[in-house]
Amino acid sequence: MFTIRKLILKEWLTFFFGAVFILLMVLSLGQILTGLLKATNEIRNILIDLALEIPTFLIRIFPVSCLIASLFSINKLKSRNELTAIFASGFSRRQFVLCIGIIGAIVGTTLFFINGYLVPYTKHQQSEMTNIPSIVRKAKNSSVSINAMKSGRIWFKGQDYFFSYSSFDDKKNIIYDLSLYYYNTSFKFSEEVTADSAKYIEGNSWLLNKGMHVTNLENKTFPEPSPFHEKIFPLKETINDFKKINADISTLNIWRLYDYIAVLRTNGINDSEYFVTFLDKFSSGFTCLVLAILASVALFNPNRRNSSFGSNIAFVLSFTFIYWFVYSYFMTLGQTSKIPAVVATFGVPSLFVIYLSFYFIYHRKLR
Repeated sequence: MFTIRKLILKEWLTFFFGAVFILLMVLSLGQILTGLLKATNEIRNILIDLALEIPTFLIRIFPVSCLIASLFSINKLKSRNELTAIFASGFSRRQFVLCIGIIGAIVGTTLFFINGYLVPYTKHQQSEMTNIPSIVRKAKNSSVSINAMKSGRIWFKGQDYFFSYSSFDDKKNIIYDLSLYYYNTSFKFSEEVTADSAKYIEGNSWLLNKGMHVTNLENKTFPEPSPFHEKIFPLKETINDFKKINADISTLNIWRLYDYIAVLRTNGINDSEYFVTFLDKFSSGFTCLVLAILASVALFNPNRRNSSFGSNIAFVLSFTFIYWFVYSYFMTLGQTSKIPAVVATFGVPSLFVIYLSFYFIYHRKLR
């Protein structure tokens, strides 16, 4: 039995890595052509951007490659009459599906770590190269940081202050739980402004609600606190600056992203966009397992006359483009709150699971 499992593993991995390579070349070619069409891009920048984009490509490539690997490895065993010999030796279809399922689960787990940790890292590198917020461009000393998410807050540094807040609602233009820490030319802490929320009015004016303005912190005398219920306060940052900072949330790894989603829910902000991204890190790995098993339905027709290389190619090409379209479409619907996040991420693989359940129950006599 070990020899049979080794044969299945060898054939499956051969087609899997071959499919990954071919699909990666197709997507990479499109990325390079897009970069070349931009006159300002240099070859070096195009290649760097391509390298950083590869982990994102793998999210779409791995599930389809699992389907291709199962389909073509079984087809190859059929064409050489090895599949019939395998079943005649006592190796059941259940064992065959289990073997494929284990390989698919390993690939899915690998994709989970890629999607949960490697993709956020590469997005962070890309954002540092191309998506620098305007508050950073205003001063060389400015920097944006969302690495302090363990405290549930986003931090950035300006020319004469530090700014932190828990979340920003880009639909209502409201900042929640904000704190500003000002320092003077001697780099001494001079004043502090805290508020439960700040709503954008116009220009650089924001309406702060239920806060405290403390001054005279740089001197040896007592500070001067000034509580307020509402106060118009100027901020140097614009709405676009906060939206750009919000875009950097995609650079958080999976568990810091979950912490940030909890902060949004606490403040009553719609978290659909980020919750879909969070669930997608699990569903992409689960889809690898499902699609690997999906192609195993061909095991119930081991006769090589029932298989056609040309029809398999046509099926794979059609399925790949349909899957990528449906995947992108459902993600967009989920991020815009048009469908629940769970449906957007697990809807399609769940349909495959239902189909497989009925198919295996129907053929339950064939072990």
